[in-house]
Amino acid sequence: MDEAYLSFPYNQYIADVQLFFVKDNNSTCDKEVEVTEYIDTTTLLQDMLKDSKYNSTSIISISNNPIFLKEMMQNHIGTILTCIPAKDFLRNTPDFTACTINSLPKILKGECSGYGAEVYATYGKGIPKMSLLKCEYEISLSDGTKREVIVFMGGRYYSDTHQYLLNDPLSRLVLNFKENYTKSVDLFFDAALRSLRKHESFDILTYVPLKPKENKYDRFVGLKLEKNSKDGMKLQRVLEFNKNFSQKGNNFYRRKENVKGAFNVISDIKGKNIIVIDDVYSTGSTIEEAIKTLYENGANKVFAVLLAVNQMTESNIEYKNLKCKLCGNEMKLRINKKGELFFGCTAFYRHKAIPTTINLQQGLNLLKDKNKLEVTNDRDLEDEY
Repeated sequence: MDEAYLSFPYNQYIADVQLFFVKDNNSTCDKEVEVTEYIDTTTLLQDMLKDSKYNSTSIISISNNPIFLKEMMQNHIGTILTCIPAKDFLRNTPDFTACTINSLPKILKGECSGYGAEVYATYGKGIPKMSLLKCEYEISLSDGTKREVIVFMGGRYYSDTHQYLLNDPLSRLVLNFKENYTKSVDLFFDAALRSLRKHESFDILTYVPLKPKENKYDRFVGLKLEKNSKDGMKLQRVLEFNKNFSQKGNNFYRRKENVKGAFNVISDIKGKNIIVIDDVYSTGSTIEEAIKTLYENGANKVFAVLLAVNQMTESNIEYKNLKCKLCGNEMKLRINKKGELFFGCTAFYRHKAIPTTINLQQGLNLLKDKNKLEVTNDRDLEDEY
């Protein structure tokens, strides 16, 4: 950890803060502070909970080590990464990334609300200090030249198959967006694109299209993007798939092979600056091939904006869901006719005598409290291992 973070006056921004300086066997700490030796996350967190008398929802972990933060996330601990995440760590994205010592006060005071798409999914509107998850790297073109890839993502997507975080607002909207117009998604893309255009000049706004035989809702065609449209920046089709394939269930290598050479460019893009949008970044194979194709057809600069990045964070902790007070069934996030999220069981519409639905904010607070870590006695820990 950088010296500036060790010396930072945290008590000026968080009342009654307790600091734990943690290091593993391979790291050093030159600052004269009491240091907690880090051996395993379970023991570390149990010691912190016992010593601080706080619950786990009050813990914030700050580090430049993404592996350490990944272990904290597995225990549902708040995380701040003090550097830009490498591509290989996108699937375990902390709550805040690229945090600098200058931005830390705003995060601690709650003035930075997190990733843009997550903010829109949770509140239905944007908040001035929301951010985008950024990743930069290079790709090789067919002629061997290297070109820069800059990808922005609006937040994190959690699949139901991993059971790490059930009933996540953005994850629910990602699924809805595949089949229906989703206002919060539209508002996010409109705000994100407008923000990027303040710093870069773009000529073309395009998207990853449906495959030839995909007979389903064309989600991007339905976007309004009102603020960008007023400026004359409208979505246009530049790419088309020249073959059908499925990426579902494939590993990284198979995904890259499937999508290789899969795009044609159907417009003149020579010398143009382009933004291309898509919904979910999993391995990055599809968006990388799209960017590569645009560069090889003469594009000058290509940026990508995606709704969310697929998370592979796992946890040994059983996630506890909300239960309906009337029928006892699990409550899940649902969407009403206005596009608003709420919690309800499968039979919520039949519970007319006693309303059982819970609004989004109340439900998220209940889930947060329900899934906090419990303090375990030493005997229990010995039995566990």
